[in-house]
Amino acid sequence: MTNPQPDKCAILFVHGIVGNSDFFDFLVDALPRGVHTVALTLSGHGGNALDFSKASMAQWIAQVDEAAKDLKAKHEKVIIVAHSMGTLFAINQAVAGRADALFLLNPPLKLRLTRRLFTTPAKIMLGRVDDPVTESAKAAYGIAIDRNPLHYYGWPARYIELFREIIRTRKIVGRLRCKLHVFISGRDEMIAPSVASYFTALPGSHITLMPYSGHYFYLRSDRTAILQSLTTFIEEYLWHGSFI
Repeated sequence: MTNPQPDKCAILFVHGIVGNSDFFDFLVDALPRGVHTVALTLSGHGGNALDFSKASMAQWIAQVDEAAKDLKAKHEKVIIVAHSMGTLFAINQAVAGRADALFLLNPPLKLRLTRRLFTTPAKIMLGRVDDPVTESAKAAYGIAIDRNPLHYYGWPARYIELFREIIRTRKIVGRLRCKLHVFISGRDEMIAPSVASYFTALPGSHITLMPYSGHYFYLRSDRTAILQSLTTFIEEYLWHGSFI
């Protein structure tokens, strides 16, 4: 069997708010040959709280737009793999015709408040990283701990922008017509599992509930399932020329 044509398919990875692209390492490091990958680091991430304060939703949207347009111009098929806030950008790209398939991890279209949403950041700030959930959250954070409270001046505005983008994306999600795989954590600290209702009626959608995983912490078996799903999906196109 001959090797598939290289770079026939491209994958764009988009992390969530205050996240980082390392979150996707368990996927990127195990992808099949013949796939071009781009893992974005959104503006204001990868630095400190002041860097984040100076960033904006408009910058993040522009970054994803530019990356998706570039990949679409150079590759036959573009897949976007996104987590949390990144899924909002992925949905918008697909509706605009710049993505042929989406893998969405915990899309924040339906929010909820849990105790762990507040205790986990507090434990990280206090250096009490003593359980897998907190360890995973710390590893996923893309903002260095900053002890200067003045550096957080722009954070409320960033989250207001996020909530507005959630509302806007809810209105267009029903227009998705691409291949769609959605993974939803049953123990997500901030997203209700009932978010599945936004995707169940969409054509070509596959929804997987991970009942014991959280927003950042995924059981090893769930990581394996996500990887196997993505790998099978890619190889079907590389070898047979169509998405399953």
